[in-house]
Amino acid sequence: MTGQDIEKLRAEYRESYHRKTAARRAKGLCVTCGKCPPTPGRTRCEPCAAKKRPGDRARHHRRTAERIAAGMCPRCGERPPAPERSQCEPCLEKDAATGRARDARLRAAGLPRRDPAREREYAREHTRRQTEARKAEGLCTACGKAPAAPGRVSCEPCLEKRRASDRAKYAAGKAAGKPYGGADPEAKRRAARARGKRRREAWREAGLCHCCGAPPAVEGGTICSPCQEKRRAKARRKYAERRAAGLCTKCGSPAFGGLTYCGPCAAIRDARRPSELKNAQSRRRYARLRAAGLCTDCGEPSQGASRCAPCAERSYHRSAHFKGIPEWDPSWTVIEIATGEELGTFDSVADIALCLAFAKLGRDQVEIVTDASPISSYASWT
Repeated sequence: MTGQDIEKLRAEYRESYHRKTAARRAKGLCVTCGKCPPTPGRTRCEPCAAKKRPGDRARHHRRTAERIAAGMCPRCGERPPAPERSQCEPCLEKDAATGRARDARLRAAGLPRRDPAREREYAREHTRRQTEARKAEGLCTACGKAPAAPGRVSCEPCLEKRRASDRAKYAAGKAAGKPYGGADPEAKRRAARARGKRRREAWREAGLCHCCGAPPAVEGGTICSPCQEKRRAKARRKYAERRAAGLCTKCGSPAFGGLTYCGPCAAIRDARRPSELKNAQSRRRYARLRAAGLCTDCGEPSQGASRCAPCAERSYHRSAHFKGIPEWDPSWTVIEIATGEELGTFDSVADIALCLAFAKLGRDQVEIVTDASPISSYASWT
């Protein structure tokens, strides 16, 4: 086959392709498969475009790299690029005209210029790559021209520009009566908490009061005298308010029997507090209430005794003091006299009668042993 034959065959194939694609385009179908409608603003459906996209991308990148290496326009490969541009002037004008025509066509059809979701994702990915590249080079991530300020990712001019913008935005929001100048309240609170935590850690590492940054009250201490006094005054006010309301001075839950702690807090406090400190505090409290003629448990008047009548009775019943022999329900054990065998232990006389009837024994043939409480004979009249 000669060269003319090959060119003729290519022309026939090209003409057939153009006729086929024109017919499919006229019917509103994908120019590749001719089965599905194309994606809005495109000539192919999404499955066909997805199949064709990897090969087109690889071919485009390979061709572009070859043209750039040769110092030519990466679009046409015929002319050098314009000064400070990546393409030559004719290609730049052609791209601009094509973009204007496409935008006008889509605008007339009421379609978006680009897919908003894909556009946002592309912009986000492009910004992320650009930021990482600038940060790796030590440049400002905003302008990419000046070196970043020490300890920051932006240069001083960009930082000052952002500060001015933030101040203007805050002033406008504050004038409109918005909390935090219109910023997200939760984000501002998180930032304030993180900033306060860093500041307190710096003060603590420097050996200063972690509340206000002043020198501590004593060497090796953590807070200064004014902050210590403020904390104590606040604790005293809180204690007095909860004590007057009959609440636990630790957690604010209802306290039992006029005490200063609820049950769980009292148990935790007793488990954590050293026994020597606990005993010393108990002795001081006992001496103070005893000298005032008050009950050493609840603080009510006790008429000269160490405890009032209710507290004394409660203490007596809680103690391990001997209170007499308890009275329990009796039981009876039946033993056969002839063999010495135990026939069982029973809780009532009726059960004993049934046992004797079943064993075919008389009353004189068995011995019945009881374990009745010794005090039952004295309390039987009741």
